[in-house]
Amino acid sequence: MNVVLKDELKRKGFHLLLLLYAAGYWYLPRNTVIIGLAMLIFVVGSLEFLRFKVPACNAFFCAHFKGFYRKEEIDKVSGLIGTLAGALLTIIIFQDKYMVLTSFLYLAFGDSSAALVGKTLGKHKSFAGKSVEGSLACFCACFIVGLFLFNWLFALLGAIIAAIIEAIPWKINDNFWMQIINAGLLTALACLIPYIKGF
Repeated sequence: MNVVLKDELKRKGFHLLLLLYAAGYWYLPRNTVIIGLAMLIFVVGSLEFLRFKVPACNAFFCAHFKGFYRKEEIDKVSGLIGTLAGALLTIIIFQDKYMVLTSFLYLAFGDSSAALVGKTLGKHKSFAGKSVEGSLACFCACFIVGLFLFNWLFALLGAIIAAIIEAIPWKINDNFWMQIINAGLLTALACLIPYIKGF
């Protein structure tokens, strides 16, 4: 297994920790999750600040969490801050629990599938520069997620939306934007067609 794929597996395995705050959001009071995420952002932000101010600390993090930091993040803020901030804003902005939860699950499973399949099997580039194989993997993962929550039509349309959003080459942290945009577009879609299972 090459080093790039190994590091990507570590990062995407870490992505599955998103399921913790997804579960927290579903089962805990909304305000509790908002406060918890805000505190977590503060803690991670403090560690990042320390990492930049103390070179030995940065060296420690980069050595012991190799694979979790991309090369470009060694001297920049890690993507974790963006992921947590995106989750926090998604919860604050959108009220429908199904749409918020789905946006979290799309990121956890859809984005991870796209990256892993794209890195291993991706041979054909899409209009956005990402692999067609990765985008199809994202679509399949999001469609399966959707089938557990919605009727088949809403699950299908939601998966198409998620695959398109994932395929866009965002200039800044895609983990931040994907959650917010997917929740917003799913909320808009829910105004147009029913999403209850069994439709």
